[in-house]
Formats: sequence, C-alpha cells, structure tokens
Amino acid sequence: MRRADPTVGSRLVVLGWCVLLGAALPASADPAVERRVAALRALIAYGPVERAPAAPAVERVEGPCTRDAWWRHSEHFPRKRVARAIREAALAYGVPSRLIRSVIRHESNFAIDAVSHRGAQGLMQLMPATAQILGVRCPFDPRENILAGTRYLREQFDRFGTWQMALLAYNAGPTRVAEGRIPQESRRYAQRVLHTWSPQRYPAAKG
Repeated sequence: MRRADPTVGSRLVVLGWCVLLGAALPASADPAVERRVAALRALIAYGPVERAPAAPAVERVEGPCTRDAWWRHSEHFPRKRVARAIREAALAYGVPSRLIRSVIRHESNFAIDAVSHRGAQGLMQLMPATAQILGVRCPFDPRENILAGTRYLREQFDRFGTWQMALLAYNAGPTRVAEGRIPQESRRYAQRVLHTWSPQRYPAAKG
C-alpha cells in the first residue's frame, strides 16, 4: 500500500491556517494553490459552492420565439416567475441567488426584453453566439435566460477561481481575462455587481 506523503498534509494544514487567519500565503504557493485558497475563503464567507450539475430541463415554448410571447402577459410575471427562475438557477449551479439578482440588476435592470447596442439580449444580457452555445432557444424567456446566464457565470468561476474574475469574464469575455486585457469598464462593472451583492465586503466603485 502506498503511503501518503507527510509533507502534503502539513502543507495543507499551513494553507488552511492562512485561510482561517487571513494571513498571506507562503511565497512558494503557486497560482493553482492560490485559486484553491481563494475558493476556500469564498466558502468561509458565503457558504458552500457546489460543482455545477447537468443543466435543468428547459420549458420548450410552443410556436415562434418572440419578445411578445406568452410569458410577457403571464399573471405571475414579472416578480414570481423571475424569482422562481433565480432560485432554480442558484440551486442548479451553486451560485448565490443574491449574486444572480445583482447581475440581472446591472445587466438589464430586470427588463426581460432588453437589448443592448451590441446585441446582448434578455435579463442577463446574453450575446447571441453565447446563447447558441448554451442551447438557448428563446433568450427573452426569463427562465431560459436566467438558467443559461447563471450557468455561464458558474463556468467562469470554475475557470478563474473567484467571483470577481468570473464577473470580469462574464462582461469582457474569458479570452480577454485570460490574456490580461481587461477593460476598465469591465472592472467597474464587476465591482458594482459585487457591491450590490455584498456591500460590507466590497466597497462601492467610483466612476
């Protein structure tokens, strides 16, 4: 039987105490370790973040997909349908529901038929190409838009390790973030979303 390396256990203990005490990481910590420690700090601050499971089943809409579809006139729209979709997305992908609400607020201000000058659509402002990759049929359907947008945000978190970096990738695109070409506008956007989500942890952005 292969014995565990005792130095690995001691290293994890040191990193764990760094997280709990808020101390700086050892100089030898590599980027992968730093990402894991950042995830541990988020776990302490906000609770567990589960790995994203398979996408939930999406309601298929009868007939053509338009901005003026049946959900626009639903008796329970907008508050109940949007709130239900946010709760479902939060549970499905392990993203805090208040963070999803904050993204929607800063992306579309809860306007289901919002379209940006760049062509982003719906509550979470999905670009058409991104929506197609995520399998979105009706980007103006609140449930489908929120599930897809939350899934995409979670994918960025899994890739970059923190919610701040995930928001930067959500706004600027993961390629720009990976290459370090992050626009100042995206930095301000991420800070505002974080502040709306958790004002005490993230101070308001200026400018």
